[in-house]
Amino acid sequence: MSIEDFDPQYLKSKTILITGVSKGIGKALCEKLLDLGNIVIGTSRELSDLQEISLKFPRNFYPYSLELENINQITTLAEYIEEDFDKLDVLFNNAGILGQIVTLEKYDFDVWKKVININLNNQFYLTQRLLKLIKKSKKGSIINVSSSVGRFPRETWGAYSISKSGLEALTEILSQELYKENIIVNSVNPGGTATLMRKEAYPEEDQSELPTADDILPIFLYLASDEAKETGMKYNAREYIGSL
Repeated sequence: MSIEDFDPQYLKSKTILITGVSKGIGKALCEKLLDLGNIVIGTSRELSDLQEISLKFPRNFYPYSLELENINQITTLAEYIEEDFDKLDVLFNNAGILGQIVTLEKYDFDVWKKVININLNNQFYLTQRLLKLIKKSKKGSIINVSSSVGRFPRETWGAYSISKSGLEALTEILSQELYKENIIVNSVNPGGTATLMRKEAYPEEDQSELPTADDILPIFLYLASDEAKETGMKYNAREYIGSL
């Protein structure tokens, strides 16, 4: 089945973890999957940032406070999911930070380490800790949110570009290693989208002409479904706008 033939109404009753759901793509994805009837564990640094979603979806949304820079919190999250949900069907590694937009010569090393840890090292650790739960799913899926500068490294994007390049490599390796486990692993580049992170990177840009987070959801929803069989692929979300 292709994404054009996919009906998202059949995407329901799955247990899904999405990191970074307080705003942007994570929030749009979280609310859509909840509306379709899935169980979603959604993380944010501050629980108060998740109150709006909690009030809207009191039955199937499970808010969780997570600082991705903190290994102990990641371990506790994995233990919580194992104890309360037994399995995990879909993992969206969505949360990330931008860091500095400067040349490498001027890049602050403490910021560098923080960006690499949050966007790559600890995303790997979270994924690794959850693999045994994803293997319990009849059909598991890991979706890593990437970036164009992860596929084509660009000057002044520094640690963010390198962290996303590493995430692309992680995606490919996991897809090969989990091929026989009925788990697909893919990366999605959202492209230019009207989000706060985009505004931070391009403060002078007019976002009124950019796709919204809701516009780019089709490929994310398809990859979370049982119909998706592709693995090790690098998708560009903007190519699938209007597919569903």
